[in-house]
Amino acid sequence: STSMKDIQEEIQKNTQASIVVGLVTLILVAFLLRVFMRLTVIKPLDIIGGVADKIGSGDLSVQARVKSEDEIGILAKRINAMVKGLQERLHLTKFVSGDALSAVEDADLEGLALGGERKEATVLFSDIRGFTSMSEQMEPEEVINLLNTYFDKQTEIVQQFHGDIDKFVGDEVMAVFKGNQMANQAVDCAIKIQAEVNKLNQKMGKNIEIGIGINTGSMVMGAMGSKDRMDFTVIGDNVNLAARLCSVAKAGEVIISENTKKLLSSYNFQLNKLDPVKVKGKEKPIQIYQIE
Repeated sequence: STSMKDIQEEIQKNTQASIVVGLVTLILVAFLLRVFMRLTVIKPLDIIGGVADKIGSGDLSVQARVKSEDEIGILAKRINAMVKGLQERLHLTKFVSGDALSAVEDADLEGLALGGERKEATVLFSDIRGFTSMSEQMEPEEVINLLNTYFDKQTEIVQQFHGDIDKFVGDEVMAVFKGNQMANQAVDCAIKIQAEVNKLNQKMGKNIEIGIGINTGSMVMGAMGSKDRMDFTVIGDNVNLAARLCSVAKAGEVIISENTKKLLSSYNFQLNKLDPVKVKGKEKPIQIYQIE
């Protein structure tokens, strides 16, 4: 007959076997759970994290490719929608001014009405001298490419000095500056534009010359046009004066008004006082200055 000792040994063996099987099962379950978590949670989160890093560095061509329909999948879809919105905004900035974008974002399209408000701003006009006669001797593609090259450089500088491109008209650039430092920013911008245009001329073997006019004052800013086609811009006598000063400026010159001069907090350039100019709609001639 089986002794008690044999029974105890058998029980002990079975217990040990059960423990081993249990441990193996536990390890296997833990491994499978780890793989499951890796595939369903950690990997998708890694993908989303990588997308967020790329968006932060300015890359808007990325997408969070997560196919799950759980909370992580919903998060990925929202991130993709955000990227699409940023892409659309970036695309729009190539066609409309920053002020126009802000106006549209602040009101729904149906609520965006024609009209404006009076604000203090500094306006800069930049015009390429003799471009009309020059363009007559060039192919249309050459004209556009040349204009775009110089417009790109001016736009880059305007944005560097916190200005906003209002519009391009022919070979002319119109930019608006706002805020406490608007006069200094506009003048510093104009000086750098002239310097960079000279560098661009040397690089391209061209002789493009630009005249710039700047004025500061009260002007109407807002959405103008028709109910079907609006343009967000600035208008008024002070805008017209800036355009007039641009026409007065000779090639390579920057001309500013008395209003702009008064707001300059500090500067490291000389101001050459010119003869006052008569401006339509003004009784007294306007004092102007050339930056040297």
